[in-house]
Amino acid sequence: MTKSRTLLASLLIFISLQCFGQQYSEYAIDGNGFDSVFQDLETGSFSGTLNGILIVKDSENKKSLLDFQGSYGKLEIEKDEHEVYDLSYKKYIGKTTSGKTEIKYQTYGSANSFGIEFKGQFYELSLIDGACDLIINGLEYSYESEKNAEYLIIRITKEIRLKNPYRKSISVLPNSTLIFAIKRNK
Repeated sequence: MTKSRTLLASLLIFISLQCFGQQYSEYAIDGNGFDSVFQDLETGSFSGTLNGILIVKDSENKKSLLDFQGSYGKLEIEKDEHEVYDLSYKKYIGKTTSGKTEIKYQTYGSANSFGIEFKGQFYELSLIDGACDLIINGLEYSYESEKNAEYLIIRITKEIRLKNPYRKSISVLPNSTLIFAIKRNK
């Protein structure tokens, strides 16, 4: 009887690892940190602009193009009182040209999150939890700096599903690109 239980427990553990491991790798990969000039700051608020386009597919497979042309953008840096994996949370916030849709991109530790307020509901994929060492698979980012500004370039290379608390989802499609231009002085 004991061998049967051990065998059953081993089989269940193996099946669980296979199921969760495959699903997990669909949306997360190892993070390498963020090479931003703002990385070591504890607090701050920095203004800027946002340019680019997001291609979004809703639950009915209807595509929408969200454009950002010199739109409102900012970086809010919020201190982590516990400093577990990082000094602070870096929250990039921007609005579409019309101002009707808001996006949020956040980094902490070696993890990130991406969210969109779309048609009155907030959809998000966040890997900022647990060990804070994973980033969103299919979301590439890079930083370019000059004397007065830093540019955060976000490129979507594969479909990324964002969910809301009501189990509804939308997808951000490949070829979506955003560029935050954040002023380095307050």
